[in-house]
Amino acid sequence: MTFGRLIWKDLLRNPLRLALTVLAGAVGVMAFIFLRTVVDLFYMSAESAQADRLFTRAKASITADLPLSYLPRISTVPGVDDITFYGFFGGRYGESQRDFFGSAFVDPPSFMRVFDELMVPPQQVAAFQADPCGALIGKDLAKRYGWKAGDRVTLKGTIYPGEWTFNVRGIYDVRTGTLDTNSLFFPFRCLNEKLPDERKDRVGAFMIRVEDPSRSAAVASAVDAMFTNSPYPTRTESERAATLGFISMLSAIITAVQVVATVILLIILLVIGNTLAMSVRERTRDLSTLRAMGFKSGRVVMLVLFESLAIGLASAGLGVLLAPPLIRGFIAVVGSQLGVPADFMRESTLVLGALAAVGVALLAGAIPAVRAVRIPVAEGLRKVA
Repeated sequence: MTFGRLIWKDLLRNPLRLALTVLAGAVGVMAFIFLRTVVDLFYMSAESAQADRLFTRAKASITADLPLSYLPRISTVPGVDDITFYGFFGGRYGESQRDFFGSAFVDPPSFMRVFDELMVPPQQVAAFQADPCGALIGKDLAKRYGWKAGDRVTLKGTIYPGEWTFNVRGIYDVRTGTLDTNSLFFPFRCLNEKLPDERKDRVGAFMIRVEDPSRSAAVASAVDAMFTNSPYPTRTESERAATLGFISMLSAIITAVQVVATVILLIILLVIGNTLAMSVRERTRDLSTLRAMGFKSGRVVMLVLFESLAIGLASAGLGVLLAPPLIRGFIAVVGSQLGVPADFMRESTLVLGALAAVGVALLAGAIPAVRAVRIPVAEGLRKVA
């Protein structure tokens, strides 16, 4: 009997237990990949941040606003190539709490220049810039509600109470960057003209494009120094740092997800380890017989480890097959709120999940394998399963 056939027969010694072990391992791999993907979703925008963009906000709080009069002053700082501003609008569409998406006011001309990853047909850009209450919407948002250019959309303001109606003038896509395709942007003047005097000419933040990314830190320091003694001091940082700042607000949730993913790996280890320990214990006489027939200890260890490897590979393969449909279903439910592309899936996460399963399986099989060869042959032959 060949070594491979011997491994195969040992694996099929208890088919039901083998099937349940592989299934348990696959569920663990699937859950691990799913949770790792959830963490990846949080960091997706930070990884695509542009190196030549800086984010200037109020130092006191990310929710505080700044005077629009800061814009021309910031534009004079050496190293600043272009600048725009925006502010969160926080509008809701419809009655359902689920009908929420990102909405913000912008300055259309400078917004399109600074966020040059936006892809919009030229005629739609012109229409968006010409309409005081025009709206530019992402392609996924348009698909979600069936909106098209020319439609009128009414949002219920939360930060700015009341009902606000916008005319869809364009639908955008993005090449890369931190912008998603589930948002709505409209001109600041549509909002500003209707606000009370105490709220006029106030914006959420400024986005700066620098001439030389290597001088970003110096530009940021110069901007903040300009407003150090003003009533509204600023904090300027790279787009990546600003995005990570947003993510840090959810650090407790992200940490919890990472801990659960680690616990799942430990569960896989315990399940496979327990199965292999039982299998080795049941086959103590058989393994001792092999040793009595001339099998070296290393050969016996390899036999058990190859069984572990087979279980790990089967669990990894099944888990990797089951994970993508689960993630696609999850994104279909929450993707519109998170601004996640429908096909989001990282091959590296799948590979990590598969390698984790195989590595854990080999680790789980190592202890029973070593124990099996430490038992004296004579004592092993006397064992009764």
